[in-house]
Amino acid sequence: MQSLSQSRVASVLTIVVGAWLLLSPLAISITGAALVNILIVGGVMAVAGLVQLFWTNTFPSWVTALAAIWLFIAAFAFTVSTAAAWNQAIFAVVAFILATWDGVEISEVQREHHAGA
Repeated sequence: MQSLSQSRVASVLTIVVGAWLLLSPLAISITGAALVNILIVGGVMAVAGLVQLFWTNTFPSWVTALAAIWLFIAAFAFTVSTAAAWNQAIFAVVAFILATWDGVEISEVQREHHAGA
């Protein structure tokens, strides 16, 4: 079985992205529904990354990918500053790439495990 090092790195980076989203309203002015949205999405991503560290399953990667898609859409759906929109769009793309990278390795490990069983 593989060492899951790629998954561990992706999971830690996903936690960092989630933490940044939770803290970004301190650096970039975000208010109202956009603030609630970024806090929820950031929390979901951070928790999904943390869960992925301890659970060899693709479910947390799917959750992160869906949250990233929503974050990207929300960057343009809510009325926010240009800086806030760019922040959300960039980190949505980063989170989606991390979720995909993580999910691919987890899928490979599960496939090897089932093939060897």
